[in-house]
Amino acid sequence: MRRFGWAVLWALAASGAAAQTAVVQKSEAQRLACLVKPAREPAYPARDKLDRAVGGMRVLLKFTQPDAAPTVEVLFNAAREDMQDAVYRYLRGYRLPCLTAADGAVTAVQEFSFSNTDRDATPLDATRRDGDTPMCIVMPRRDPPGYRSFIPPDVEHVVAAITFSGDGQQAPEVRFVYSTGNDRFEEQVKAYVADYRMPCRKAGAAPQMLQQQFSLFPMDRSRYGWKQEAFGLAKFLGMTREPGKLQAHHDFNTMGCPFKVRYSVYGGSVPNEATVAGKPDPNKQPFLAWLSSLELAFKNERQARDFFGTQLQIDVPCTVLSLTGDR
Repeated sequence: MRRFGWAVLWALAASGAAAQTAVVQKSEAQRLACLVKPAREPAYPARDKLDRAVGGMRVLLKFTQPDAAPTVEVLFNAAREDMQDAVYRYLRGYRLPCLTAADGAVTAVQEFSFSNTDRDATPLDATRRDGDTPMCIVMPRRDPPGYRSFIPPDVEHVVAAITFSGDGQQAPEVRFVYSTGNDRFEEQVKAYVADYRMPCRKAGAAPQMLQQQFSLFPMDRSRYGWKQEAFGLAKFLGMTREPGKLQAHHDFNTMGCPFKVRYSVYGGSVPNEATVAGKPDPNKQPFLAWLSSLELAFKNERQARDFFGTQLQIDVPCTVLSLTGDR
């Protein structure tokens, strides 16, 4: 099981007194060549052995003094509060000692991603739903409902459809596409989502929608969790109901194989989701639709409730899948 926080840093154009020539030579500070940062990168802040939450942040850093930490502007945030705390603590140790007055303000963008799973780390633009339009969502600094809240008598799940239709400072609209939560939990979710913003949006842009789940688990009992979250296709199919009766024919050699499928486990009135990163590929759509239609073989209703909304990774090889359903 991997536990890590990783970071990517790149410099942006810096303001300063550099001469306007055909080739602009950046100074040492503008190239971030003298950047000093803490030796240890942020670690995954695991809350328990079943903590599989993923999170990511993209921040804009602005250095104005050689002996001071940069100011931080959040460009994207889908990390819970303790992950954000780890990022801010880490950034407080940044210095750019070679910065001079001639450099002006030096800016840079850095991304952080947190994962505690054997699935591939989720990219920061994974919530992108509409082609090339950026999904620059910024969630609140505080924890979402379900981490520091009341303790329910049973598992409660709320799935919210969140739509941004205004400019970058307008709150989104929210509706529940599924809920087993009580009124108090639903109101907490609405209040939390009301603070979401998408600062890169412009007035008049097409609406953008994302779906997010919020869950509460009783603290006084154990719950089911995946021992692993990445599976080969054959192993995954063996976890479905009556796998010997499956019927399908899919030639993955025509689908840009091999590839990885992100599979969201739902059930009942909420259909499972099978998606592939990147632009939609019509060659994969029939296979993904078939995967979404499958039902996992849970031991009981409690297990199904505990696994609701969890994510798996399915590794699809270069082969031809031919199932005749004769067993």
